[in-house]
Amino acid sequence: MKGIKVIHIAAFLFVTSCSNDLEKLTPPAERTAAAINDLENDLIAPANGWTLNYQPTEESGVYYMLLNFNDDGSVRIQSDVPGDNDYFFDQTVAYRIDSRLNLELIFETYGVFHYLFEQNSSTFGAEFEFYYLDRENENLRFLSKSDNLSDQTIISLVPAGASAANVFSRELSENLLAYDTISSLFAGSTQQIALTDQNISIFWSIDVAQRNLTIRGVAEGLTTMEVITNDNMQELDHTTGYGFFNGKLVLSEPISFSHAGSNYTFSEITLSNFTETGEVFCTGGTTNSPIYTGSSAGLGNATLYKTLFDVKGTEFVPQSESPYSVNVFFVADANGLSMSESENGSINKYFPEATGFGFNYGYVDTDADPQPQNAVGLYYEDDAGNQKIALRKFDVVATTGNKLEIQFTTSADPVDDYYPSTLTAEERTNLGSITDEIFGVGGGEIFALYYPIPTQPDLVVYALYNACNNYEFLLVK
Repeated sequence: MKGIKVIHIAAFLFVTSCSNDLEKLTPPAERTAAAINDLENDLIAPANGWTLNYQPTEESGVYYMLLNFNDDGSVRIQSDVPGDNDYFFDQTVAYRIDSRLNLELIFETYGVFHYLFEQNSSTFGAEFEFYYLDRENENLRFLSKSDNLSDQTIISLVPAGASAANVFSRELSENLLAYDTISSLFAGSTQQIALTDQNISIFWSIDVAQRNLTIRGVAEGLTTMEVITNDNMQELDHTTGYGFFNGKLVLSEPISFSHAGSNYTFSEITLSNFTETGEVFCTGGTTNSPIYTGSSAGLGNATLYKTLFDVKGTEFVPQSESPYSVNVFFVADANGLSMSESENGSINKYFPEATGFGFNYGYVDTDADPQPQNAVGLYYEDDAGNQKIALRKFDVVATTGNKLEIQFTTSADPVDDYYPSTLTAEERTNLGSITDEIFGVGGGEIFALYYPIPTQPDLVVYALYNACNNYEFLLVK
């Protein structure tokens, strides 16, 4: 019996002990409220707020921000992101700390994080809701809420120093938008960095919204004509993000290369003097392109030009074996809308059954009824489902680097200016309207820009861009 009494006493003591422990546990709601309060106090604590080098994805560049949290649920966000009449440079928005599965920091009203989230049709990878991760020394770390669990972006809020706002380079980020106005929809904005002391130029395509760029090539010379005349070019392929700090455009991943027996490392460019006195790209036009002068660390004086020259674009040359062509969807108007898909697109209007867009450039056809050597037009189906072709002939007036000037032929008999001769008068008129719309009445100038397809590296594709009207089309070699 003694043994039984001991067991009963031990069991009683155990139950009593557990009961006391349970009574001491803080209710879940109180624990959650305390955690929220602690994080809010941590966010408010730094006297100068927090700095954030925000990189939404591994492929993007960096956006520099300064955040000051307040105990009234507002946060002042200063950034170097231009847009919306400079609204994102300095704004105060509402924030909330919530708790579901994890503590969450949510920027509630529209601001710079929402603006970045919307880029590229909301597929860019930016975020305005974050999970709290941990404290690392004095820094607070958060996870992007919408990313895949296996690839979540980690951001670090770092206590800001008293001079943190001096790092902003807003004028530089805003001025760079001027380089985006005359740009290919497909190939992006292209720029030239002329390194005066080295007598070489670097060429890159740049995305000013997502802050990444691809260095396409380097060449001897400081102007487009010098580069073309010297004909000493080298293709490069280096993609990196970038950011703006202290008046500099800084590459996330510097590039080192050799050219003409010399070695170079390009990591940043300081830009200080901005004007809009550069080259006019449309013959007969009046809009000057921008110019930024400055220097590059270790390389000396530098000038950043807007350019439509492309090192690899010079490889767009006559092709005798077959025409260049593309799916007709990839012919775009000045608004970036497909001329075959948009309701008001002229291809959709005149040739709704069009399937392809063809560009004969030096093509040698051995058929009995050979296609013209130089012509542009459409592949389509007639009412009976037969494959048809409609081409308008042109002469090549001049080629300069990657720029091609064409002029549509004007014969005494209009039938001679089109192929095949069996086209109806209406088909000739409609094709004439479409091609005049794309190239300019009677012809015009187009720039060939290499357009890489990352998933198909062996596929050679060019974007043909008209700087006078912003029309363009892709062509596959």
